[in-house]
Amino acid sequence: MRTDLALESRTAVKELSGIREITENKEGIEITRIDVLEQQAAKILDKPLGRYVTLKATPEDFMDSERRETIAKLLSLELCAMSKQAKSFMVVGLGNRYIVADALGTKTAEYILVTRHIHMHMLDILPENTPVTSAFCANVLGMTGMETAEVVSALVGKIEPDVVVFIDSLAAASTAHIGCVIQCNDSGIAPGAGVGNYRTMLTESLLKVPVIAVGVPTVVSAETIARESGATHENEPKRSDLIVAPKDIDAVIRDLSRVLSDAVNLMIFGEQYRGLEKLLR
Repeated sequence: MRTDLALESRTAVKELSGIREITENKEGIEITRIDVLEQQAAKILDKPLGRYVTLKATPEDFMDSERRETIAKLLSLELCAMSKQAKSFMVVGLGNRYIVADALGTKTAEYILVTRHIHMHMLDILPENTPVTSAFCANVLGMTGMETAEVVSALVGKIEPDVVVFIDSLAAASTAHIGCVIQCNDSGIAPGAGVGNYRTMLTESLLKVPVIAVGVPTVVSAETIARESGATHENEPKRSDLIVAPKDIDAVIRDLSRVLSDAVNLMIFGEQYRGLEKLLR
């Protein structure tokens, strides 16, 4: 089963020790927290040790501005728990901005409020204790000739943030999760893993600072669609190399990028966010 979602990996295993799982409902949003505590469980789930939080909404929730605001606030609370009261942040948008289904990370990064340059040159215009933020779109190996891990490692070494936040499009094993399930974790992310294009894992161990990964599934394999529709046959060729996105993916990315950016900005700036947005925009 090809999936970036810990929730889907967990659902596929009926009984499993070495994890802690809690599900609750807040304001109509189902929130599931899965802590992978032991290596054996990590191997079975194909997910590194760490915490994985999933917020499950409906497509209609993301079409309504008030519901999007609610989701962003709930997600920000989960991100705050992972950020450990950091004071400086680097937000990295992963993916290819020229492929709509893969542009969630780069689109989200565009809406992050950046303050590092202001701290360096015009500190007096910022409210007291404003966090230091920077944002960067890593692009993809085929366009830069550089591994994302190489680029991010170099930047982290130079800028020295307290936390690095990665945003990326994910792959799901269920069409029901496309565009309406948000996952965040503190274990890192492997760019391209959901579509079989494995790159170096971006982790705290590699970067020497805590990491948070945030993403939403925007694609599934054609094999998944065939399985769900009951159209699979033993003699048919495998469809695992075909990746499918919904026809309204541009609208999905537009709405999701605002939800994720609002959540990350709320995590970083808290009550200062809206005032800073007016100041910096």
